[in-house]
Amino acid sequence: MNHSCEPSPAPAPPTDPWRRFAEKYWAKEPVVVPGGPPSGLDAAGAHRLMVAAASAPGPTRLRLAVPDGVLCDPGPLLPSPADRDTSAYAARLASSGQLTDSGWLLTAEHALSLDFTLWSRVRDAVAGLWRHVGRPPLPVTAELAVGTRHQAAEEFGARPDAAALTWVLDGSLTMRVRPEHTGTEFALHATAGDLVHWPAGSTHLDDRTRPCTTLRLSVPARTTSALPYVGEVVRELLRQDAPAADEQPAVPHPAPAAPDGRLTPAPPFTEPGRRYVAALAGDAPERALLLRWAGLHSAGGLDPAPPPRPGVPLAPHHRLRRTADILCLRPAAEQLIWAAHGHARRSTDPVTRRVLDHLAAVPRTGVGALAEACGLRADSPGLLSLLTELYRVRALELVR
Repeated sequence: MNHSCEPSPAPAPPTDPWRRFAEKYWAKEPVVVPGGPPSGLDAAGAHRLMVAAASAPGPTRLRLAVPDGVLCDPGPLLPSPADRDTSAYAARLASSGQLTDSGWLLTAEHALSLDFTLWSRVRDAVAGLWRHVGRPPLPVTAELAVGTRHQAAEEFGARPDAAALTWVLDGSLTMRVRPEHTGTEFALHATAGDLVHWPAGSTHLDDRTRPCTTLRLSVPARTTSALPYVGEVVRELLRQDAPAADEQPAVPHPAPAAPDGRLTPAPPFTEPGRRYVAALAGDAPERALLLRWAGLHSAGGLDPAPPPRPGVPLAPHHRLRRTADILCLRPAAEQLIWAAHGHARRSTDPVTRRVLDHLAAVPRTGVGALAEACGLRADSPGLLSLLTELYRVRALELVR
């Protein structure tokens, strides 16, 4: 290990800490920034998210690692509402008789999407960085981790082609980071309040000698990061366009051959290729990518976004307050894409443009007044449907 690469303490941040961070550290070499720009999340919030993730269905993934592997069914070893904080949870595991003499690490992916308030705080916090380095066009993923006496068994990357931002929310963490194409290994030690950053392509080992909670954001940082994402969009379009009676491909055996011995690819294999070429020749992939980009833009890249909440019946007397900037794009003459808080919608209804234009100019209004300003009836289905969807994605709130 090259101990000469241990970072020196960073000087006190200026008024805009993200600007200094972007100019001095971003995408350069691994670094610890003591008292760096905050993440918007504290240890108490991280614990609440872990508890919620332990009982949440859907995409949130929890993983409890121990020295000799990963527990397939942690069950009661996961955090619960009875654990008042991370320290209480760690103490319970230590007294359970199952993990008394061994370390452990609990990680949760996508847990931020379980709480809109905490998700939006993190999104708003890192928005300061995007102002200086550019807003990421691909999903920025978050991982929460809490553990003690745990050392990673092997080097791994936060995500392929991604830069990492790691906040130590409590405790302390030692990391050995090795950037690609270099024989230099950086020894990083961070404590509560510190921000750790390394550029894309780095591998790292984490070592937690005592209870420590972290939030790590993986930020796609290279053009190649888009390839799997674009491929997923194209695959979804091909699935939608697949014949209703699509069956498993089968060809005769032995394969038919021409008199000179040449083989001709069978239709079950050439047909998917034809559909693939046809899909790329149209504008459907671009439309799908634009819709997804609009959602990511409104989320500051942080993905996934919290799901929409239930709607409420709206009436002319209801007062509304706009709580977010609503992104509006017009990809074609008769089309409109709008997005807020990570959710994007496509519309061809001319009412949508008139309503969104008015909401952009008047942040507070009533349903009846909005209808009158847009030349609509107060019970217009198009108006009420749009306002309900804006409420569901939290771009509008009812004023009591």
